[in-house]
Amino acid sequence: MDPALDALRDRLAEIIASPPDTTDELVDTLSGLAKLSNQWSEAIGALRAPTRRLIGPAAAASVSVAARRAEESFIELEITLGDALAAQPRAVRQS
Repeated sequence: MDPALDALRDRLAEIIASPPDTTDELVDTLSGLAKLSNQWSEAIGALRAPTRRLIGPAAAASVSVAARRAEESFIELEITLGDALAAQPRAVRQS
């Protein structure tokens, strides 16, 4: 398997095994997952044409659905990230 995919799988397993404990950790994790989700969506979308060419239009339609759902996941993570950022305690500035 691809070493980059192995590293990604390992990171996802770490998140599952040890979810964030603080808002800052949650923001960092959501930010990273949102970026990955966006790349995931783009990667799936890039498979449409080869799938159509190699397997056929029905399979390409399934890839299109998967790409759309991945894009929806990205959007939901971005919304959640915004909520997490809004919930972060703000540093008090001293004059």
